[in-house]
Amino acid sequence: MINCPICDSPSYFFALKKDRFGQEYKYIKCGQCRFLFDEDLVLDKGKLQAKTSKVYQEDYFKIIDSGWKMRGDKISKIINKFLKIYKFIKYRKKLKVLDYGGGNGYITSKIAPFFDVLYYDKYEKPTYFSNYTVLEKPAEAHIVCAIELIEHITDFNEWDNLAKLSFNALLFTTELSDEISDKELTNWWYLNPDAGHTSIYSFMALYLLAKKHGFVYFFFPSKSFHIFLRNSFLSKINFVELEYPIYNIFRKIKHILKRSHENIF
Repeated sequence: MINCPICDSPSYFFALKKDRFGQEYKYIKCGQCRFLFDEDLVLDKGKLQAKTSKVYQEDYFKIIDSGWKMRGDKISKIINKFLKIYKFIKYRKKLKVLDYGGGNGYITSKIAPFFDVLYYDKYEKPTYFSNYTVLEKPAEAHIVCAIELIEHITDFNEWDNLAKLSFNALLFTTELSDEISDKELTNWWYLNPDAGHTSIYSFMALYLLAKKHGFVYFFFPSKSFHIFLRNSFLSKINFVELEYPIYNIFRKIKHILKRSHENIF
């Protein structure tokens, strides 16, 4: 038994996976918040970092993650829309945006140039450039973006770093395990050590993380897009718990309409 790093509840062995190099990943699932994680996230982060570092070979973006550019185009559009709305609401002349864990810099380069855009990644250097500043160490910003990052973390203290850097909001993407049975979850495409996915979240797990750091949590399921907004008072309200059932109703209606359309034609 291992205690969950999010809610400190008892967590138990869930599944054993191997990556393409034969390295083993023992996934543990929290019985309370349903956070699913490699046991070394808690027991030995150095060992976990060593395992995942072997996964990110030169062929990673060709064999394992060939759709990165298409997703980058989609998510950068969402980020820009949010930033424009936020700037209008807050009436800020200058908005500092940090792309934390920016990887090759593709998404960073797509963030609108009229924002003060910063790039930081402790493992990589950017190969896509535009009007943004490359940092040697992370800096505080009004908005922090962490795109396709949190499922890859090997040190849970990364969440503390993200929370400290974000003055007003944290934007990130990840898939959630909610509405997936344990049997399906075992073979779920996202539970994939070859992709470096060492942490799989539920909406309850993310709500608890948001609450801990004084954020309100909002989730846009169709886009796998998540927003933490800084507000210590409202952070105590689980808006996603209200939002998610409504989303599921609309999803079921959409599915029924789609099937009806297919049957007609």
